[in-house]
Amino acid sequence: MWHNLSEAPERSVAQHRRCLRVLVPEAPEIEPESVPVEETSGSPWPTGHRFADRTRARHATVHALLEARHSRRSIQRQLGMTYRTVKRSADAATPQALFIGQWQNRPSVLDEYKTYLDDRWS
Repeated sequence: MWHNLSEAPERSVAQHRRCLRVLVPEAPEIEPESVPVEETSGSPWPTGHRFADRTRARHATVHALLEARHSRRSIQRQLGMTYRTVKRSADAATPQALFIGQWQNRPSVLDEYKTYLDDRWS
């Protein structure tokens, strides 16, 4: 009985997949060359850092869609982001504004303890 209950929705969705694709517009493709990368010497993450690259790309994509007159909710659905993430990216003037509050090569308690142990045993 459970087997039939789990397969019935699967079959239904598979049969109507084309109907669902019509409802969701495709996100415009943005070429990596067209994404402006603003590099400043004071940036906590250089180009090539996975967090920085992902944040810069997400910021550029959100702003490109906003310029194309998409709503924030539409951007949320197209990119699979939460509304708050889209809002943060849309409200930030530069990608570097999104880096605040994140890990920025600050020493941790473990680093201080390691330094303490190195000094004590040397």
